[in-house]
Amino acid sequence: MRCKEIMTNSPKCCVPSDTVARAAKLMKIGDVGAVPVCKDRQDRRLVGIVTDRDLVVNIMAEGPDPNTTMVQDVMTREPFAC
Repeated sequence: MRCKEIMTNSPKCCVPSDTVARAAKLMKIGDVGAVPVCKDRQDRRLVGIVTDRDLVVNIMAEGPDPNTTMVQDVMTREPFAC
């Protein structure tokens, strides 16, 4: 099996300066547990990933405001990707 056979083409992504609330909304809309983080909206180069676990551990359990906390504060940087 090859990656292209199971991958999602053109996934919704967020940028590091987006709020975690926006990332959570993208997860809900897309029914996914992870959202890729791209350099910016034009350059969709992958710079990180934010997961539902990141949101639970870093936001829900710690208490920061999801409407002001940025994705760059909770994302995993430079994820391995194929």
